[in-house]
Amino acid sequence: MYPPKFDYQRAGSVDEALSALQQGAKVLAGGHSLIPALKLRLADPGTLVDIGRLDGLKGISVNGNTATIGALTTHAMVAKADNLPAALTEAAGMIGDPAVRNRGTVGGNIAHADPASDLPTVFVGLGATINLTGPNGNRSVAAADFFLDLFYTALEENELVVSVDVPLGGGGSAYAKLFNPAS
Repeated sequence: MYPPKFDYQRAGSVDEALSALQQGAKVLAGGHSLIPALKLRLADPGTLVDIGRLDGLKGISVNGNTATIGALTTHAMVAKADNLPAALTEAAGMIGDPAVRNRGTVGGNIAHADPASDLPTVFVGLGATINLTGPNGNRSVAAADFFLDLFYTALEENELVVSVDVPLGGGGSAYAKLFNPAS
């Protein structure tokens, strides 16, 4: 099925993206959650605002006992990181196939709260904090409070996921995926 018609806007800054969101646009980064929803006509935005080139939202940094993962950091970058908890790198390394891991972003993954995704569970288990920005400024939400239901988060329509803070230095962590849980 073809997606509904929409306008495309490439944001040059976070402020430009937020301005577009005020007018009802939907955010596009890796597109692995949004594009299938568009094709199935489960989403019908008038405008897509592409934030994929906002380099300030990419990367992993460590400050003391906290790692900050930018919203546009790909799953592949997380999987290869040597400064993140094992549960997170292992989970990121099992997402989809290499194409999905190289395009899909942490921010998009958590913003959509797809029940098939493993990162929300890992972030809750690690005690992570989701950092958001919007017209009313910045706010931080504990991962346990961010994921409200299937496909439903505490992210307001006019807000943008900026980063995720992950505590470091606690006990060890690991990730195990149950394949084919349904019979």
